[in-house]
Amino acid sequence: MWKKAFVLFLYFSIVAFGITDKEKNTLLKIIQGAYEDRLYSISLKKGEEYLKKTSRDDKYRAEVLKVVLFSAYYLKNKNEFLKWLNVLEKEKVKGLDRFYRLALELFKDEPDKFLQFYKKLEKYLTDEEKKRYIKIVAILLAKKGNWKDILSLPKDKSINLYRVIAFYKTGKYRQVIKETDKLSEFPPDTKDTVLYFRGLAFYKLGNEKKAVDTIEAITFKTPEMIKFLTNYYLKKKKYIYAERYLKVLSLEKEYQDYAFYYLGVLEDLSKNYKKAIHYYKKASVFNTKYGKLAKKRLQILEKALKNKKLFSVRIILLSKKSKAVDFIKKNNLKDCFVKKYKNLYGVYCGSFETKKEAIEYSKKLKDKGFDTVISKI
Repeated sequence: MWKKAFVLFLYFSIVAFGITDKEKNTLLKIIQGAYEDRLYSISLKKGEEYLKKTSRDDKYRAEVLKVVLFSAYYLKNKNEFLKWLNVLEKEKVKGLDRFYRLALELFKDEPDKFLQFYKKLEKYLTDEEKKRYIKIVAILLAKKGNWKDILSLPKDKSINLYRVIAFYKTGKYRQVIKETDKLSEFPPDTKDTVLYFRGLAFYKLGNEKKAVDTIEAITFKTPEMIKFLTNYYLKKKKYIYAERYLKVLSLEKEYQDYAFYYLGVLEDLSKNYKKAIHYYKKASVFNTKYGKLAKKRLQILEKALKNKKLFSVRIILLSKKSKAVDFIKKNNLKDCFVKKYKNLYGVYCGSFETKKEAIEYSKKLKDKGFDTVISKI
């Protein structure tokens, strides 16, 4: 629509004002034709030539400037667009808001530029248009960490989550709780995140119980939420709850070092050293804080177990190792192993830190018809 109007404008202007300068007339026709045919690189180049060769009070200057700017936009030539937009601003050409809208589209992947042009366009926007842009602006400001600027934006349901985050990031925890009293003021898909920041605000204000209750109420917990709850339950020594969440986190690649390390710690505390070693080994493959902690504990634990006398239950002595292996297979003795005893091979079952545990286990084997001897290994 604009293109057709511009074409007619140039045509009637040339006729009406009786332009006789051959070069100007030729340039205007080339600019007109190239732009109409979408040959924007030509309309940009010739437009620039025209603007350089004519004075600022030229009758067609403003229209040629606009063609040059549109050409730069369609070519996605950001540098040329900025250069000629700057000229339009200096010369106070009418209709700048139209070009600021183009700038928002052209620089939507450049937060600084986008925000710069939004501020220039803001005074021209209707309330409806502001609603269309405001969420994009809030997201870009959040990425840049400009929390105070977010709080200066008009309150709107589409950006209320970003306002909550901004209040939290600026240490206004009571305001976070106040802002999150009514979940109906937030888009449905943001409610879990809103509850998370509400819970964090309670935690920052010292109300741990309310913080945990709030975050536990979240339907779809993110790994970060689960980690928060895990830390709380570890601190409160509620290990059953902590273990449940740690096993969930162990499925998340970014949290595996943390999850495996603390699963090892829980088994360590329960004196299930074999399981502890199993988890520490999993954690130790990560070159992170928790991976390094796991390596240290693993070294200590393996050294301690290596030097420690363990008890086992021997159920038979055989002349050959192969016979002992066959005996285990035949009787489906999954927890048993072969160990040499003098000139014979013994079948031993289980390994225990205390003799008492070995005795209890031997009773089960006796009930199955095996003779048993408690032995140190």
